[in-house]
Amino acid sequence: MNTPAARALPPVTVCMVTYNAAGLLPDTFARLLTVTNYPAVRWLVVDNASSDGTAELVRQRWPQVRLVPMGANLGYPAAVNRAFGLADTELLVQINPDVRVEPDWLAPLVAALEREPAAAMAGGRILRPNGRTQFCGSNLHPWSALLGTHGAHDPGEHAARVDYHSPLFLVRRPAWESIGGFNELYSPGYYEDAELGFCFRRTRQPVLFVPECRAIHLGSATFALMPQRSFMSFYERNRLLFVFRNFPTAWLVCHLAAEWVKALGSLVRGYPLEYAQAWLTVWRQRAAIAAFRRSWQHTS
Repeated sequence: MNTPAARALPPVTVCMVTYNAAGLLPDTFARLLTVTNYPAVRWLVVDNASSDGTAELVRQRWPQVRLVPMGANLGYPAAVNRAFGLADTELLVQINPDVRVEPDWLAPLVAALEREPAAAMAGGRILRPNGRTQFCGSNLHPWSALLGTHGAHDPGEHAARVDYHSPLFLVRRPAWESIGGFNELYSPGYYEDAELGFCFRRTRQPVLFVPECRAIHLGSATFALMPQRSFMSFYERNRLLFVFRNFPTAWLVCHLAAEWVKALGSLVRGYPLEYAQAWLTVWRQRAAIAAFRRSWQHTS
């Protein structure tokens, strides 16, 4: 398309981090390329040292995609940081390989950021395969780190300001760089997106929910393959690090009053050692946590 209207659209780089995603890409990535009706789009895949032929699949089937293989698995936060650093546009999309977008998902996100110049990020409604809402720019509150998305507010079909987006979002490069991108402390993944959203909110760079953008999330395509105890070892660590680093004091008190729910759950579900190790990590990080809290409390 080469119309004046098309040339006026700001270019967007759609980035995807892959790791052993060869079984997903023929459906999810092929659909992404097919239904993205946005002419000023560029494609970038950063492959995290997959061992299942993911990089070869992308190279052979989608030559229009820029493929950058990593020499090792960097983890999700670091790989996204690398992808965004390689892109050459001011507007950047991160989308997971297990997300199936619906048609015309991108243009509404771009339009939303153009309407609100101060906004840092925009995202839409993420559905489970059964059609129920999983993410809608979830608003975080004292119970969120216990309830997850089950306790999040749903803005419905109205545009709204929210706290964060996962696993699909559009972000302005200057806003992303002002925060420093994803914090790689949260490697291999989980809660880096929530901290990013909190940083945007503290620096008065709104995060927008755009109901016209919709996609289906198949869910934890990489992490779901891990043994539960291996997954919970870093999930609980990252959850607690996020809480202690980012919750306002009043929220932190409320959360700690109910943390026994997670403690009991770890015992019932068979990962009490991993839960205890997560608390040990928080204790060891206490000086860094205190310094981080002071940094945003002085600027809020």
